[in-house]
Amino acid sequence: MLKFFNRLEKTRNFVLFLFAILMVLGLVLFYTPVRNQYQADLTHSTETVASVGGEKITVGEVVRQKETYSRFGQGQSIPSKTILDGLIGSRIARIEAERLGLTASDPEVAAEIRKQNKPEEGKTFDQAIYEQGVIEQFGNIAGYEQRVRDDVSSKKLNAFLTSGVTVSEDEVLTEFQRKNTKFDVSYVSVSTADLAKTITPTDQELRDYFEKNKASYYISVPQKKIRYVFINTSKMGEKLPITDAELHAEYDSLSPDKKVAGVLGQEIVLRIPKPELDSQVQAKASDLMQQLKKDGPQVTEEAFADMARGHSENPATAQKGGKLPGPVRQNPNKTDDPYQKLLKMKPGDITGPVNYQGRYFILRRGEDVPKSFEDAKKELEVSLRNRKAYSLAAELAQKVADSLKQTKNPQTTAQAFASQANMSPAEMVRETGYIKPGDNVPDIGTSPQFEEGIAPLENPNDVGEKTPIKEGFAIPMLVDKKEPRDAEFDEVKAQVVDVVKLEKARAQVEEIAKQLASGAANASALSAAAASKGLKATDKKDFVLGSPIGEGPTAGTNEELENAVFTMKSGDVTKTPIKIGDNWYVVGVTTRKDADSAEFAKQRSTLMEQALSKKRSAVFNDYLTATKLKMQNDGQIKIYEDAVAKIDAPEPGAPPPGGMPPGMPPGMPGGVPGGMPGAPPGGMPGAPPGAPPGKPKG
Repeated sequence: MLKFFNRLEKTRNFVLFLFAILMVLGLVLFYTPVRNQYQADLTHSTETVASVGGEKITVGEVVRQKETYSRFGQGQSIPSKTILDGLIGSRIARIEAERLGLTASDPEVAAEIRKQNKPEEGKTFDQAIYEQGVIEQFGNIAGYEQRVRDDVSSKKLNAFLTSGVTVSEDEVLTEFQRKNTKFDVSYVSVSTADLAKTITPTDQELRDYFEKNKASYYISVPQKKIRYVFINTSKMGEKLPITDAELHAEYDSLSPDKKVAGVLGQEIVLRIPKPELDSQVQAKASDLMQQLKKDGPQVTEEAFADMARGHSENPATAQKGGKLPGPVRQNPNKTDDPYQKLLKMKPGDITGPVNYQGRYFILRRGEDVPKSFEDAKKELEVSLRNRKAYSLAAELAQKVADSLKQTKNPQTTAQAFASQANMSPAEMVRETGYIKPGDNVPDIGTSPQFEEGIAPLENPNDVGEKTPIKEGFAIPMLVDKKEPRDAEFDEVKAQVVDVVKLEKARAQVEEIAKQLASGAANASALSAAAASKGLKATDKKDFVLGSPIGEGPTAGTNEELENAVFTMKSGDVTKTPIKIGDNWYVVGVTTRKDADSAEFAKQRSTLMEQALSKKRSAVFNDYLTATKLKMQNDGQIKIYEDAVAKIDAPEPGAPPPGGMPPGMPPGMPGGVPGGMPGAPPGGMPGAPPGAPPGKPKG
């Protein structure tokens, strides 16, 4: 009987184990189709997301268009609302073309499809691949043909509406002069932060402010005074020998990407003149991107240069085919800088539209600029020395910590290890004031590591562990501790000074800028006028309209500044300050170099064509915008927000990034397969070369 129950228990365990495996497999297999089916359902969904004059826009259209932009934009996602705005504009153009009898005919549609899907020479048409690609991107063949019909109709509508648009030679000449006239300028930036540095509040002003705001300075957590032994990593590194053999070994071990000094690049820049025009500028940038990629994902330097000369609004690079002035180098301090994207791309790749500081950028990655051993030598020596020094400093800091726990005397411990640290005992022993978490500690700054290191110290002479801080290691010892209390003026005086200076600066900044502008008789006197206010004039050579003025992230430009500078002669100063962002600028022109009239004569025909095209595009966009506004006011445009929310919502049951599906047993290996397979090559507009020709009607 016992043997029977023993066998039964083993059988039960086996059955339970098998059941657990089947449950896990069932969850995985059930979960995966849900994800893929959900994506497929959205792509082919006929649910209405918007209605324009009775014309429906489906969820599937928006999702497919979004996927197309994502593929061409190297995974960069464009908001669904932006995609929907573009489709609404397309429907408006369709309705207006039909109203005016300008809808494209079947023969016109057939001709355009053949043009867009012409295969490469020597390649044959594959109907199956063509239809599969069309269906994947547009849902069905009819949808694709309607898209082409809309494009042709829109072009006919554009031509009809803008047939009377003209540009005069004076207009084009003025624009040429604005883009090509160069100025040597001297400017003064008057900002609240800079002005605050020049203000010295009286002690009475500081005390008055403190008394009025005393509650703001209540110290709600205990404060600690710390004496610590400091080990300076750089000091230890000074005595380390580094041989050429070591440096060559370092260089040889570098990965290929680390042997690159930078990458060459090109840019197309489109300015956003007003915030309400952002979507229009983005749409134009997206259109330029698709035109560039019409022959495939790789774009040649020449093709990009032609587009940059015709469309880029940065005059400093446009006439050079968008070429950046030098190689782009990695800068971890400027992660939001769009040029840093080039470092992660392949030669010939281009970005999607990137919005940065009031402009949209399209960037092309050029070739690598190699870094030789001699170029890298200094950098390698610094890196190797720092690594070796850090390791030695960490070892020494541990010995110092062990010693201080025994002696409880930082001075004695410092004397014992000074020669090994390559420091004097006086340099090694430091002391803080009474500090609390979040304080900016002299020589350390705001350091979570230091705060963590002193947190366990509760009684005088308690010694902590070695703690990484700025420039080395600290071994802390508690000297004294104060409980929560009202702050005394002297211990928060530095904070009060900063606040009072900023408040006084905010009240004075505009008035000081006005005084500066009226006080400078000419450009050469601007520097002295700035100095009298405790400010500094900055010189900028070869400034062209459209370029930012100022330094760092606050640099910028606007129409008011550009109009003012363009009308100025050598020696002139802006009579009133100009506000850009939070800063006020006073600008003087020291030298004006007018655009070359002979160069205008050479480019006249091209410039006239470009100006006419730009003006026609503006007229057409204004017409569509006005029509859209009228239709909205008449209730002819309806957007169904619940349908938009479905597009942007995460997939049902999708796990968080790196997570497991809901209900999956914890600790199970593996993951859940996800993602739809990539679309097959097709012959849609903007597809890679070699896509098969269409099978149009007529």
